[in-house]
Amino acid sequence: MTYQSNIGQSHLAPSQSGPPLGRPVHSRRTSSYKSIDKNSRVLSANPYDLVAVLFAELRDNLDLMIESARRNEHGKMFEYRAKALGILNGLDESLDFDTAGDLALTLHTIYAEAGRRIQAEIDSSFIERAESAREMLHEIEKAWMAIAPGQQSF
Repeated sequence: MTYQSNIGQSHLAPSQSGPPLGRPVHSRRTSSYKSIDKNSRVLSANPYDLVAVLFAELRDNLDLMIESARRNEHGKMFEYRAKALGILNGLDESLDFDTAGDLALTLHTIYAEAGRRIQAEIDSSFIERAESAREMLHEIEKAWMAIAPGQQSF
């Protein structure tokens, strides 16, 4: 039996049942479209938009980390935590202390505290600490969007 190759279709051997890798074809396709959309936004973005994309990605990864922790899916939780910490580190490294002065120092302090809360030991209060970090960072995201009028929300 032969199969035609069509983009977006599953290629299953006759004895297989279900999509390969355990993910539905629709889910993989949606994920690919989101990735392409995000990459397009990044390539065409100005510096304000790039930071907005980073904040949106940070928020999404924190949400997924917290939800994974609630479900006791520690593997996923650690994956999303690593991504969130990488983004947070990138935001921190991009601070311009010479130009922004005290504001950059304040943001650095907030980022460091949020990082400590995100990296906290996995115990009964982990989710609460992670949620508080997410809220701290969401306040900065909202302030960022307010200083860039006309910028779209990601």
